[in-house]
Formats: sequence, structure tokens, C-alpha cells
Amino acid sequence: MPFTITLIVSVVLIAGGFLVPPLGVIDGSVITSVGLLLMFAVLAQVPSVLNAINDGKRIKFQKGDITFEASSEQ
Repeated sequence: MPFTITLIVSVVLIAGGFLVPPLGVIDGSVITSVGLLLMFAVLAQVPSVLNAINDGKRIKFQKGDITFEASSEQ
């Protein structure tokens, strides 16, 4: 519930930032707030990833030449 509330408030504040003067100017604070909003989405996924690792599943992230693997096996 707190995540949903903060998500809604964040979206309303970002949208409100476009309605106050100066209109249509993308300020650095808007870019920062969008970055924070995206961070909330990433943090919402952390518990499911940790649960998958604890259940013995293997997680693999790959981006270009970089690969990250995590598992509970030792």
C-alpha cells in the first residue's frame, strides 16, 4: 500500500510540474523526479528477485558484454 501511494503522489507531482510556470520547460528537477520514480519501480522488484534466489533459482542479468549471475548454490 505505501508503494502505491508514493507512486500515485510521484506521478501527480511530476504532472503538476508541467502545469506551473514556466510551461513546457523540462527542468533538471523534473528529470531527477522521473529518475526517482523509475527507481521506485526497480526497488519494487528487489523482493521478488531475492525470493527467487532464496528458492534456489539462478538469476542471470546480461547487458552487452556485462553478465551478472546470482544463485543460492555454493
